[in-house]
Amino acid sequence: MSELDQVQQTAETPEQEENAGRKKRKKKKEEVKKPLWMEILSWVLTLVGALAAALLIRAVIFEPVRVDGDSMNDTLTDKEIMLVSKYDYNSIWLSMPWDSDNQAQKAARITIGNPNLLDVVICRYPARGAVNFVKRVVGLPGDTVELREGFLYLNGTQVEAEKELVADEYRVNTLSSGYSFGPYRVPKKGDTLTVSGSGSSLQFLINGEAFNRKNTVLLAKDENGKTLKIYDQNPKEEHGARPSVLVTVIAYDGKEYTSSDWGEIIPTLSGKTFTMDQDYYFLMGDHRNNSNDSRSIGAVERSMIVGHVRRIVFPFNKWRGVK
Repeated sequence: MSELDQVQQTAETPEQEENAGRKKRKKKKEEVKKPLWMEILSWVLTLVGALAAALLIRAVIFEPVRVDGDSMNDTLTDKEIMLVSKYDYNSIWLSMPWDSDNQAQKAARITIGNPNLLDVVICRYPARGAVNFVKRVVGLPGDTVELREGFLYLNGTQVEAEKELVADEYRVNTLSSGYSFGPYRVPKKGDTLTVSGSGSSLQFLINGEAFNRKNTVLLAKDENGKTLKIYDQNPKEEHGARPSVLVTVIAYDGKEYTSSDWGEIIPTLSGKTFTMDQDYYFLMGDHRNNSNDSRSIGAVERSMIVGHVRRIVFPFNKWRGVK
């Protein structure tokens, strides 16, 4: 064999050369280590990204919420975990961990869609901060709500679909042979509100008809854009005792008035027409005898409804849709 033949036999093929090059480059990369600060920064950015994604999902898509109490029996039971959707009716600043019932903040929200009749919703109550409550929508803006012997009537007609949602044992008040409520007209955006009264008594008219507030927080504006808000609050505690009677407050044009100085503000309000600033919804628990709801706290402003209950996800053996 000639010397030329031996050289040709020992030479590497192009494929072998490429493989060898790859191994050298890989080894070189492995030898280059990132500085410690870059490793820490990488971890921090990963954690921040994960937190931002979790908050975005919680705010815009869905959130797990635990049932606390028996007011929605048998639709929902205590300690079950619900999946609450946010995308069908809420706002771009909805139900975050730091959220509250601050009305000035809520007025700036952009709402998405609206609840439907008989939806099960997560809501907030006036003066209760970011505490979540779960109830069913039983009255839409402008509806007249009644309970006759425990059964729901809207605008004088019985709601047939509601019959199968509430157990008969929860319709009958334990103190009487039946349970009745109303009629109560749910305020809606655009309604006219007038206020009159004397001394410590107030009278409210919506669209010219007498209106029983039932502690509903009323928000309206006059023709000049000045805001009128009527709400209830606990008076200041004295000697450590928690008061049981709520005090009605009228807030108008940036100043608050209670019964002691209503004589100053009532003459100013009398004869004025105010326009309701947003829609309201009437909410009740399915356990009619064990629910703190719109029958006592009044109708709830649209901005206080923050989610739609879709499904029970825990315990796993009770996985089901919610209707």
